[in-house]
Amino acid sequence: MFGYVRPLKGELKVKEHEQFKAAYCGLCNTLKKRYGFFSRFLLNYDFTFLAMLLSTGEDFCGFEHRRCIASPFRKKCYCVSAPSFELSADLSVVLFYWKLRDTLDDDGPWERLKARAVLLILGRAFKKARKRAPEFNEMVSRNLSELKNLEMAGSPSVDETSDKFALILAAVSENAQSEAEKRALFQLLYHIGRQIYILDAIDDLEQDAEKGAYNAVARRFGIEDGKLSEENKRELETTLSHSAEMASSAFELLGQGMWTSILTNIIYLGIPRVTSEVLEGTWGKKKI
Repeated sequence: MFGYVRPLKGELKVKEHEQFKAAYCGLCNTLKKRYGFFSRFLLNYDFTFLAMLLSTGEDFCGFEHRRCIASPFRKKCYCVSAPSFELSADLSVVLFYWKLRDTLDDDGPWERLKARAVLLILGRAFKKARKRAPEFNEMVSRNLSELKNLEMAGSPSVDETSDKFALILAAVSENAQSEAEKRALFQLLYHIGRQIYILDAIDDLEQDAEKGAYNAVARRFGIEDGKLSEENKRELETTLSHSAEMASSAFELLGQGMWTSILTNIIYLGIPRVTSEVLEGTWGKKKI
């Protein structure tokens, strides 16, 4: 769906790289087991990060080797028996469903047709996920509705619009084991959510300009051609750096776990690299 929250793979140790792939495949397998084959298409890096982040000392992830549809001839290692992966699967179904609903109002006829088709396929899965994560479902529905109202009003405030999306991700902190962990997780996820929204707006500038669609960054700077000036980039870099610093400070307050080294890479190396590439317009044109 977004995919901005990922590690800088070149800086991972071999063992860490294998563990990250196992987490990614583990979430894919969990989606299939809980919501059926087609739910695997919801798999992304952002919710793999969430599954690792929500894992606690007691929430140990075992590893198994099995074949799958993506690798029918060679067994892959993947994470199994982790409640945090089940929770991440539930949340990804809920968020994807509401994002599709948003597509029905925003995009062109072809995109709306595809969204309706996927909604039909995803309908049963969403009903299950909504029951398993009712509070998160309510938070997503409410904040996306408020975000939609801001977009329809043509809000020129990046802070105001990104806040609504950030609150969605921050709502996951309610699953923390203690109040101290909840506060740290709220700040961490809020500021990562804020970065995701702003990066997505920057990345969509040219596409939104062509379609005449709302874009918070374009409204903030009065951009009509989808191009950022150097001054715009510096200002965006400042606000993104602020959220990155707040997220890293909150991360340091969390306890250690089996995924800590990979999460550290994502927060201190992966997201900053993605931010740099999005700002420079090179994101998606090469692998990180």
